[in-house]
Amino acid sequence: MVDMKARNIATIPYTISAESYMALFIIGKNSNRAPAVDRALDVIGLLASSENPMSLSEILTRLDIPRQSLIRILNTLCDRGVVDRTDQRGFYRPGMRLLYLGDRLQEKVRLRSVGRPLMRELAEKTHKTVELSTLDRDQLVLIEQVEGSEGIRLYSRIGSAYPYFHAVAAGKIYLANMTTEKRHKVLGTIGLPPMTKNTITELEALEEDIRRIKEKGYAVEDQELRDGVRRIVAPIHDHAHRLAGCVGIAATIFNFEIDQEEDLARQVIETAQRISDGIGRPR
Repeated sequence: MVDMKARNIATIPYTISAESYMALFIIGKNSNRAPAVDRALDVIGLLASSENPMSLSEILTRLDIPRQSLIRILNTLCDRGVVDRTDQRGFYRPGMRLLYLGDRLQEKVRLRSVGRPLMRELAEKTHKTVELSTLDRDQLVLIEQVEGSEGIRLYSRIGSAYPYFHAVAAGKIYLANMTTEKRHKVLGTIGLPPMTKNTITELEALEEDIRRIKEKGYAVEDQELRDGVRRIVAPIHDHAHRLAGCVGIAATIFNFEIDQEEDLARQVIETAQRISDGIGRPR
């Protein structure tokens, strides 16, 4: 059985960029930093800057780290795939895990750069606020927004996180993309708490909504997260056909009548497909 009791999950900001990620390796140390983490980042930064694998003695010479501490750091980094041991005994190089992390970060940056002009087009056509979101650390995060031109505008802070997937259209897209087993595991962790009187709080009803999402190719949110707000959202896929994010429109119930759903959904899906093509989805 899935435990639907709500959990208290904090909202977190999304502020990381490619520049700030690299700055982790060169930023000055201070009393608020963890020495072990600083040392591990120093090791990663040194190996990443070297054209060739480095020996333990070379790393010791370049970094002010005690030998036993360095060995423990290297063992941990190797276990996590961030650093690799080469065939040549005692030599180290950056691991494939770094390539994966860099690729995921680059994907998010590219998602914004490709998405923004197409979001502007959608906002101009529909006059509604357009939102771009993606998954970060198991939470749905708003990474870009273009305001609409209607009288009552909606605004959410870039970086806002939505931990309750069942209450927001983009979250339901992600739930629909999961296996039933994984979806129930996620819902068992975060629960199905009511955000408004319209929030789906029963698993059976949510599964029926997910079935419709898979059938139609988009998700609708009808005052489920906030009273008076509706959304239509469609999925964005990357070069490997993975779910890379979601794009959609948001408007008040005064500017978004239910009978507009089909026409608005068509435009949202078209925008999502164009963004998918822009980030490398195979045609």
